Amino acid sequence: MISTEGLRLLAAERSFEIVCNALRLLPNGTKARQAEIDWKGMVHLGRRLRRDYHRDNTDALLTIAQKNLPPLKAFAERVIRESQS
Repeated sequence: MISTEGLRLLAAERSFEIVCNALRLLPNGTKARQAEIDWKGMVHLGRRLRRDYHRDNTDALLTIAQKNLPPLKAFAERVIRESQS
């Protein structure tokens, strides 16, 4: 049986995989508007999560969460606001 911590890690990995895969579809012009986000690193993490499911990705997940998710969230919120104007 998987521990609660193990389930949380699996859920986090799957969530990151979904987000990182979606980022591949963003046009380069959109990505250029928010240059401080490590777009390539996030896409690479998505590939690792898809292909190397047996590897420990905890450090990569923490790095992406700390460095890229806050500006990604702010960017997404700004784009949504602009599209509604």
